[in-house]
Amino acid sequence: LAGTRHAARARVSPATAAEAGVADGEPLAVTGPAGTVELPLEITDMPDRVVWLPLNSAGSGVASDTGARPGSLVRIGPAPRAAAPKEVEA
Repeated sequence: LAGTRHAARARVSPATAAEAGVADGEPLAVTGPAGTVELPLEITDMPDRVVWLPLNSAGSGVASDTGARPGSLVRIGPAPRAAAPKEVEA
């Protein structure tokens, strides 16, 4: 069964994604009381202002990394983009 599992993703409604400024497939930063995780976003038909997180997904660490539980308030937004590597003369 482990070979058939899907990658961990966060899910939100189209309106919530637009409000957060994140498009389908882009990394979404989810911050709870214990910290932040970044997951690819999947936009799906669900209630607005609700975030679905894979709290029991093997190896994801979402529950421990965010401290989020069902019903917890979290903050969401675009994940910070990594800066492009800089050229350095050596």
